[in-house]
Amino acid sequence: MKKVIALAALVGLSSIAVAQGFKDDNNTYHGKPHTQHGFYDDRNAAKSVKDALNAADNSLVIIEGKIVKQVGKDDFIFQDATGEMEIEVSRKAWNGQTITPQDTVEIRGKVDKDWGKTEIEVKQVIKK
Repeated sequence: MKKVIALAALVGLSSIAVAQGFKDDNNTYHGKPHTQHGFYDDRNAAKSVKDALNAADNSLVIIEGKIVKQVGKDDFIFQDATGEMEIEVSRKAWNGQTITPQDTVEIRGKVDKDWGKTEIEVKQVIKK
């Protein structure tokens, strides 16, 4: 019985790994071009801190500026020419980069409005 349970757990865990998806840097699959699926339109994205502060919850954000200081474990102050606001950056969003307050970065994410507070949930940080 223990072997059956162990086998079922192993099969279940391996199917989770397969379901995660895969992106090939060569952008081909069996020699044929492969594209990422889904829809992406950045025309309606907030392009400044001022726009992000006035945007609706879950709005797309693509802003260039500087991360000027850390105010919590994952919380930072981001600044561009129009102002500054708090951002939340997950460990994965850094993509192994080291960023200093002197570096100009592009952040991509979404507006998060909770309890009267507006911040950006950053999904990707790109060093310029």
